[in-house]
Amino acid sequence: MSNPYEDAVDSVYSNNPAGFQDAVNNILADKLRERIGVEKVAVAQNFLNEPEVDDEQEEVADEEV
Repeated sequence: MSNPYEDAVDSVYSNNPAGFQDAVNNILADKLRERIGVEKVAVAQNFLNEPEVDDEQEEVADEEV
């Protein structure tokens, strides 16, 4: 698989604006996919690691209502 950064530079040197645009779009799409993957993991960890509520805190909350 070719390096998208090299593709972008090659497109600039060959005076190919459409190729440069495609290469930059590929770079941005790859970075976005990576970031989405990281955020999915973070959300899953936060969802699964919710803090447990103590029974005493529940009783105090019930009394206040």
